[in-house]
Amino acid sequence: MKSCSWSKKMAATLAVAVSFGVTGCEPAGAPKGSASAPAKDAEPSKVTGAVKEADLAKLTLTEQAERRLGVVSVEARRRAVPRAISYGGEAMIPPGRLINVASPFLGTVEAPEEGSIPLPGSRLEKGQAVFVIRPILSPEARATIAPLVKEADGQVKTAQAQLEIAKTALKRAEEAVKQKLMPQATLIDAKAQRDVSETALRGAEARRDELERVAGSADSGGMASIIVKAPVAGVLQNLHAQVGQPVPAGSILFDVAELNPIWVRVPVYVGDVDRLALDQPAGVGGLADPPGVKTRPAKPVTAPPSGDPIAATVHLFYEVDNKDHAIRPGQRVGVTLPLKGDEEALAVPRSALIRDAQGGTWVYENLGPGVYTRRRVFVNRVVGELAALTGGVKPGAKIVSVAATELYGAEFGGQK
Repeated sequence: MKSCSWSKKMAATLAVAVSFGVTGCEPAGAPKGSASAPAKDAEPSKVTGAVKEADLAKLTLTEQAERRLGVVSVEARRRAVPRAISYGGEAMIPPGRLINVASPFLGTVEAPEEGSIPLPGSRLEKGQAVFVIRPILSPEARATIAPLVKEADGQVKTAQAQLEIAKTALKRAEEAVKQKLMPQATLIDAKAQRDVSETALRGAEARRDELERVAGSADSGGMASIIVKAPVAGVLQNLHAQVGQPVPAGSILFDVAELNPIWVRVPVYVGDVDRLALDQPAGVGGLADPPGVKTRPAKPVTAPPSGDPIAATVHLFYEVDNKDHAIRPGQRVGVTLPLKGDEEALAVPRSALIRDAQGGTWVYENLGPGVYTRRRVFVNRVVGELAALTGGVKPGAKIVSVAATELYGAEFGGQK
């Protein structure tokens, strides 16, 4: 009996101890009889007042400001947009536009009186002095001047005859193209041949005039110097003589390149040739220009066939206006070539595109009378005056096509 009573007392004591131990492990301040909940981790950051790109600031213009800026809006809609593909090209001097200027007879090279000899790469005006040649007239040289004058006169007459032939061919080509009897490329070839003939005539006339002047001074016993001038306006490509150097008759003194217009050679993969609209003009711009940057129009021209069998390419040639000489021979350029057929796309005018400092492309949407907002757009391609978009605005949106740049300035503090 005593053993059973002792066991009951021990069990009761253990129960109280266990209950006390569990109660003592509860955190301070925890409600009795409830299990403690795990603490929730705090968020590492919190953003408040975020502005979505679709909720950019709205620009409100008065009616007077709209009239002063001349704001015009057009509807963005799906339309047939010509397709195009981009290639890299290389600028080159057109055939017949690199002119070699030679010494008409034996003489010594001197600098022009009015200045120093131009450096290679300098722009030359037509008739600008480059060298002065002081003749070395031995009795034998005096005896050969008269034949040289006759030869130069014959070269002038030959050049005149070739120019007349080229002009006649050009007239025939114009009539044939007008009547659609010949392709447009024939007219381009005829114009190029006319230009080459005119250049050759100018060079022959200049050489004849200098020889006649020297012949007159030789007859009078004098030693008249000859001013060697640039026959055309262009860029001095190279100098082949130095001051004080004696040069024989017929030796090349310098080269002048006419760089307006300039040609661009485009190596095209042979698999793309059948897809290209070879009779349509292309666009020439920077090698890394993004879509939307304005390009220079380039006319297709005919040249001797060439290509690269290792790269599986053939060469296409285009003529580009280069009055500012911004494109130089050997420069790599980007060329946008037109493809056959059109493709329907959501399009806006090229003039509607605005580019920010980070390279993003935007347009302004007219939300109502005098209210505009800026929208980011994604340009697929720009052909002519149309820009094909892949997103950013919806069909039917009114997009500012005139004075978008002025709105951009007004939004960032350049109010007018």
